[in-house]
Amino acid sequence: METLDPTLQITIEDLPDEVLEFILSFLPPYKDLQNCKSVCKRWCGCAQNVLHKTSIKLIKAVGEFNILWKNVTATDIVPTITKRFSHAACILENNMYIFGGCTTNATSFNDLWRFDLSKRQWIRPLATGTYPVPKAYTTMVNYKDYLIVFGGWTYPSLSQYYQNVTMFNDIHFYCVKTNKWILINATNPPPPMAGHSACMKDDEMIVFGGLVMSPAQIFQMQCSNDVWVLNMSTFSWRKQSTTKPRPSPRYAQSLIKLDCDRLMLLGGVQTLQNRFVYSDCWILTMKGPIWTWKEIAVKNKEWASANIWCNPACRVGDKIVSLSRSRNGWNSAKPLVTSAVRLSNHNREGAPVSVRVEQSLQRPLDRDQNINGRRGVLPRQRNPINEPTAGPSNENDQSLNLGILNTNQDANIASSSAEVRQNNTFDISKKESALRRSKNKNKGMKIVRQLQEANKYRMAAFACDSAGSNAPPENDLINQRQIAHLENRIEPPADNPQQRPPAVKKIKRNTLAMHVLDISTVVDGNSLNFVSWLCPRLGEMHGAPEELVMYSLVKGNGELIMFGGVHNDISILNYSEQQNMYSNSLHFISPPRDII
Repeated sequence: METLDPTLQITIEDLPDEVLEFILSFLPPYKDLQNCKSVCKRWCGCAQNVLHKTSIKLIKAVGEFNILWKNVTATDIVPTITKRFSHAACILENNMYIFGGCTTNATSFNDLWRFDLSKRQWIRPLATGTYPVPKAYTTMVNYKDYLIVFGGWTYPSLSQYYQNVTMFNDIHFYCVKTNKWILINATNPPPPMAGHSACMKDDEMIVFGGLVMSPAQIFQMQCSNDVWVLNMSTFSWRKQSTTKPRPSPRYAQSLIKLDCDRLMLLGGVQTLQNRFVYSDCWILTMKGPIWTWKEIAVKNKEWASANIWCNPACRVGDKIVSLSRSRNGWNSAKPLVTSAVRLSNHNREGAPVSVRVEQSLQRPLDRDQNINGRRGVLPRQRNPINEPTAGPSNENDQSLNLGILNTNQDANIASSSAEVRQNNTFDISKKESALRRSKNKNKGMKIVRQLQEANKYRMAAFACDSAGSNAPPENDLINQRQIAHLENRIEPPADNPQQRPPAVKKIKRNTLAMHVLDISTVVDGNSLNFVSWLCPRLGEMHGAPEELVMYSLVKGNGELIMFGGVHNDISILNYSEQQNMYSNSLHFISPPRDII
């Protein structure tokens, strides 16, 4: 047998760097790719280039809305984490950690899960030490080899109207190396809070806003706009002084680190008295004894994320990503989580927030009969002339018709008698139709009241009430829009079965779309006074999940990772299977793969 010429033998070392980098790009950009650095000097350089290019490609794909969705359901991974929302998440080394969250008011968690980003599998560490209590709406940040869990709230019972929420200001450290929880006793602690935001600055943890208990009124909550700082070396808190004007008190906002001295505040909501959903943007400069707040103008607000307050924002290079309802779904099924005031519809950047809120309250939406606690029946948008109206007005119409018939009897008795018989028959059909519509409407109201009683969806802060109230709030826009949506879905049955209109095709469920805020004007040495929302991509993205809220969104190596959440479409509510509302699926957002 003829042997091959040794000069013709080719190994992987003979491949060009471009081809080797292309091969290495198929490895998960975590532990496996990092292990390639230890092979040799050439492989180390190629692996570093792959990591750098992966990060650059994600930034480019986000700016061009050219992304790929990959969904991993819970059945694909064993073991798997429990369904939940309002949990805390962060990235540390090659793992994503999830803590806490809830599925109902009476079901909160204090478990910690680790998702191995290299192996794509869930692992639950059985830690020792002092565990945090079960709670939701907490924050978790990474510091060296530790995870820091602070704040949060929980409920002692199913009913939010008869029991008070419990908030916490405990600090728990989780040591990754020793797999142990440590309860920290810090001095001068802030008040118990939930729905706040936290970021790390060197050896300090910065906390802003959230919900706190009112010091003046017992068992009542209020929003905060205070800044608290925890020193990691001394475990002491201080309330940081800041300049005025400052952001309005709020919770459920996003706090994003721009550089070592600046943080960006985006979104938030205030629902305790009036429901204000903020779309403003502020920058906090952390220098000197008094830190400086500065409001930044936001351009193209019509392209902003619809639910920036209940969905987290995540920074990707010089962009900020928020996932929310796609534009083609804004006019379809009504969401459960919605805003009474959308400041994004007002483009007067020069006006302060208070002025824009005042202008927003003049919108036709707030002049409806059933908004802001005013009693009444929501007007139907489609009401044909001869369609009967339920209620006393129907009786007035009947008496009016009879009066007209009596007047016309002198002119033509035979004709009038025929008309009376026809109108009597028509009046009977009108009564039956009105009764059916009223029955259906009461049925819809009953369903919504059951939903309010069970309150399977949201925590108390989303119902515009005080904690001491024993009755459901009258100005809860979420419940009112649920009622309006159920009423609008009820169509009066046709009197003649042969003339029934064809069945309406079921509306496709809404999917998540990516909304991008360009912050290149305020990072990388730029100091302009505005940021801009980019025009989102129209149409549904292939593989995008159904609309969820209160999920977690974190940035990995060259990808965004979304986990959990609760469905935000009232049409999917299944009262016999409540667990279908919640999610424990993973969704990965990545750029398209290169081709050579």
